[in-house]
Amino acid sequence: MFTTIVCAIEPGTAERVARAGGRLARDLGARLVLAHVVADPPLFNSNRERERARNRSRRRGREVIRRAQAALPGGTDADERVELGVPTGELTEIADEIDAALIVVGTRGRGRLASALLGSVSQTLVRHATRPVMIIPAKPTADTLPRFDGTGAEASTIVAGMDGSAESARATRFARELAKRLGDGLVIVPTHTAAAPPAHALQAASARERARLVVIAAGHGDAIRSRLLSGLAAQLPRLAPCPVIVIPEEATTTVGDAGEPDVRRAA
Repeated sequence: MFTTIVCAIEPGTAERVARAGGRLARDLGARLVLAHVVADPPLFNSNRERERARNRSRRRGREVIRRAQAALPGGTDADERVELGVPTGELTEIADEIDAALIVVGTRGRGRLASALLGSVSQTLVRHATRPVMIIPAKPTADTLPRFDGTGAEASTIVAGMDGSAESARATRFARELAKRLGDGLVIVPTHTAAAPPAHALQAASARERARLVVIAAGHGDAIRSRLLSGLAAQLPRLAPCPVIVIPEEATTTVGDAGEPDVRRAA
């Protein structure tokens, strides 16, 4: 059952991630955890000095969490975690420890520098996490952001990318279950038959359908397919007008049971 969502809270993306993760948690009736990870200070002249530095880092982390708390949709409660260490490793451990169904993380832009930042956290999570990862774009369109901050109409569609692989079949099953829980329709895009490259085909479909979410697989299979899927996971969050959920191969993807969604296939 979809019981817990972890939001990776970082400066620059904290408010956006909290809004998106908070709205999804509220829609699903899930517990929400805001987690901020800062680097563990190195050993100084003494253990006492190091512990002081650690306490300063924790205080700064709590300030970042407070900004995220203020951005949560009304009526949404969240637990807090501030940890010291490597962000991707600590976030993965937190998600495993509390059996989270999803990790939510943000991106900071769409340029070359943003690509490097994207790869530093979200793409590392996509490669190594054992939970699905929801990536929030830097600038969601006006049509999609209100669906997560509660100021606009409810979303009605989730788009799933299907390329005929076992990995994408798992992602489509996840999208189907999530659509059932949210009461959304499901649009399946067979990317291997589309005329456009997969990322652009999914971008176009998500814009056309005014999608709440796009769901795709991460690449962990044979070398060629792995590179193609990993490339899609890196490209699509910079192109899509809405959040993108990437399903790692080993991810736990059960989100519960509900009525069947309305399913359509798009070219």
